[in-house]
Amino acid sequence: MPKVPFRKPADSRSRVDRMLDRIRNNRFAAVAIVAALGVGALASFTDSVRKLADALPSLHESTFTGEWKSDEAATFYPFKGPEFIRLQLREAGAAQVVGSIQFGGSPQAEARSAPIADGKRSGKSVAFVLETGNGLRESMSGEIAGDELRLVAHLEHRGDIAITAHRIAQSAQLVDGRAALFYARQEFADHRAACTALLAHEDPPQAYRLSEPPDDWGNVHCAGVHADGSPGFDQVENEVQLRVVCPPGSRVALTDGTGRPKAARGCECDGRHLAVGGKCAA
Repeated sequence: MPKVPFRKPADSRSRVDRMLDRIRNNRFAAVAIVAALGVGALASFTDSVRKLADALPSLHESTFTGEWKSDEAATFYPFKGPEFIRLQLREAGAAQVVGSIQFGGSPQAEARSAPIADGKRSGKSVAFVLETGNGLRESMSGEIAGDELRLVAHLEHRGDIAITAHRIAQSAQLVDGRAALFYARQEFADHRAACTALLAHEDPPQAYRLSEPPDDWGNVHCAGVHADGSPGFDQVENEVQLRVVCPPGSRVALTDGTGRPKAARGCECDGRHLAVGGKCAA
């Protein structure tokens, strides 16, 4: 009787099942496949996180709220000399910015402030109008980049002036100054000495008659008398002024705009120093 060839029973499993069995029976292939799947999943997750971070900037980078100080002095108005600016901004809505701007910080310029109007933001950009009350069309616009605010001041009759400001913490930057009386950029011990110097420069020179201590605005009343005894110079607002003298490493800070000198916490470190123990240290 002829022999019937042996035939292996047909495998009823699907191709996928057969492939999975081979993988399970081959340890190295299984480990390689699992590792590849893990790397692929991690790469996909990392890419998703990166795209999300790029699409959503950090809260600190996206908000204009805070206090900003210009890095360098700029001449906004020729008759006032170089000035620093300090901006106090607050976001009042999705696209609105309110606040104030302060000019000063220069020995040649009186500190003053003004509110801003029509403050608008769009993404990282901002624009607002300066309400300085001088009748001129003045505004600023710019863009935020982390702790840096890059602005351009648009000034009528002056053109555009580029300004770079950084976000600051006022309490970490302000230090105490001292108040002193000045005439012709010279410091005097008291109001009588300062007024005597002022009267000596009159044409013709006059003798001292009286003086009064500085008022709330820093003005000193000086009065003189002519050689024949007739009344002479007699003014409250004159070149004798109470001013703030700042310690080394600092400059006059921007006040609240009233014009009154502020010796206490009236100075700010010049950017190369930090406030430590009430002084500016390198």
